[in-house]
Amino acid sequence: VYLFGPTLMIYIGLSYFESIPLTFVLFYGWLFFIPLITYVRQSNLKETFFHSIKKGVAIKPLLVGTISGLICLLSIYGSVALLQDFLFDSNRLSNLLVQWGFSGTNVWGFILVLILINPILEEWYWREFMYKRYLDKLGVMKSVMLTSFFYALYHLLVLIPLFEMPFSLIATIPVFLAGLLWGYFRVRLSSIIAPIISHTLADIGIIFVYLHYLM
Repeated sequence: VYLFGPTLMIYIGLSYFESIPLTFVLFYGWLFFIPLITYVRQSNLKETFFHSIKKGVAIKPLLVGTISGLICLLSIYGSVALLQDFLFDSNRLSNLLVQWGFSGTNVWGFILVLILINPILEEWYWREFMYKRYLDKLGVMKSVMLTSFFYALYHLLVLIPLFEMPFSLIATIPVFLAGLLWGYFRVRLSSIIAPIISHTLADIGIIFVYLHYLM
């Protein structure tokens, strides 16, 4: 349930109701309240989480997160700049986003959510909460791979309407690889600070693509 829950929230909000505002409420509500309720019930998890936060506020995690995030940002924007004519029809994509409610003055609120809230909640859920949930059962490598797979799964659900096949499937591969990278940072640095910073900059790259090619 915890693995498929975020994907189910995306499906209900985006594929069934075709509403980005509702999708945000369902999706981020799941990512926030499921770990929160578990932490309230199991105080030891809460203590280890705050310990990892304190450990992450150091030079190395900050540098690793910033440098890797800038690489992600440039890779995302550069790839679209080079391949935009092959990747998507900007008019069709813009119309679809408007149909989903990603339009008007609401756009800037959605952008702030994607930059300020999305990286924190996704990394908290997948690289902290779910990673530790499977760590003892599967070990480090399998836990990172499992959480990265299900992290990429709902991105595929979002990408299918946006891109023609096989580009929607191909575009999911970098998402999975990013999950592995951020999972590796989580393991090596014992903190989600570096993954959050790197994830934030990657999301900014996506926002730059939207502002330049789709808005």
